[in-house]
Amino acid sequence: MAKIDKQIIDKILEAARIEDVVKDCIGEYGPHNKAGLKKCGVRYEALCPFHDDKSIGSFVVYPRGNCYKCFSCGAKGGVIDFLMTREGLSYPDAIRWLGKKYKIDVDGVDPNWTYTPKPAPPPLPTLSLPYEIVKRTMKAIAENDIITDNLISWMFNGIAWDTVQRKRLGENLFNYCVGHGKNGHTIFWQIDEKEIIRTGKMMKYKPDGHRDKESPWNFDFVHSALSRKRNDDDPWPYPRLFNPDTHEPRLTFFGMHLLNRYPDATVNIVESEKTAILMATAYGNNTRQVWMACGGLEMITRERLQPIIDRRRRIVLYPDRDGIDKWRIKAEQMHYERITINTEPVTKWWKPEDGEKADIADVVIRMINHSKPLTTIADVCAKMPQAVELIKKLNLEVADERI
Repeated sequence: MAKIDKQIIDKILEAARIEDVVKDCIGEYGPHNKAGLKKCGVRYEALCPFHDDKSIGSFVVYPRGNCYKCFSCGAKGGVIDFLMTREGLSYPDAIRWLGKKYKIDVDGVDPNWTYTPKPAPPPLPTLSLPYEIVKRTMKAIAENDIITDNLISWMFNGIAWDTVQRKRLGENLFNYCVGHGKNGHTIFWQIDEKEIIRTGKMMKYKPDGHRDKESPWNFDFVHSALSRKRNDDDPWPYPRLFNPDTHEPRLTFFGMHLLNRYPDATVNIVESEKTAILMATAYGNNTRQVWMACGGLEMITRERLQPIIDRRRRIVLYPDRDGIDKWRIKAEQMHYERITINTEPVTKWWKPEDGEKADIADVVIRMINHSKPLTTIADVCAKMPQAVELIKKLNLEVADERI
């Protein structure tokens, strides 16, 4: 075919509308097409056609900018980008596709030319591990063998818990499926809302409860450790462990498996798995609020939040002190009206000794340690008036229940 004239290309791009093109490719939202394009005010929304999306909201089409963006997988671009990515067309064929749609003659086009829609990719399998592996790592903790696990030893002995909190800590380690590795790792198992074990995050800690980043192999994933043990003589026992393209697991939030167990609880999300355990221990009452960890500053995505959003649950983000601005932006990008961000624990109640990168647990543990021998929430409120507002912000009851 002859080269397409630039003036023709410009004319086609001027006529092309992103909402029309997307609608032609994925259809219009309706009773028989939940994946189609849906009008939402001045924009359009749909299930993202570029990843295994579960709920409308992450993929947005902007008529004014003549572009699209997915806030979950990061796909973005204009009309040509959409056709090339979604339909698998080359740039010239994308121009021919648009020329035919908008009835603009394209130089050198075969009159019999038609485009063949690209079949939708099959959804990725959920990558999983057998529960027996989790049970083995939890056995040492269940038998109170915490001496060799620096983090768990510090959690029990380095914080001024009272008797109620100390008992709650043991229950939380079991409920959150925290394990201990033979090489000194604390293992935070990632189990999703369907009770599927995705992987486990393995981290080493110092006796003071801080990360031991200088130690060899101080961070790893269970699926990565297992893959290194594989050799050509041994069959791989976990055929669905890896995405065959990326060789990575589909990660989820730490504590996601508690979502169905506490159906009415507000979901509080922090960065660190350690922080989620500490906050659940400090305040308890999982029926009203459950703590989860995303695992890092950049780990909050629409895709990973989707199981929570699908259930219309209230979400509160508690950023680290150095992540406030970024998490504000992320909260806005979720386009979910039941998500809020609470920064007061690391701003209003923060003190320099908490550190410039402090999270809510740093602040709360400091308050707990400094409040002893106070033993009840009521005592803390009486002696530390600044704690009253924080307790209210965390949706707690001020009663005679021990801290």
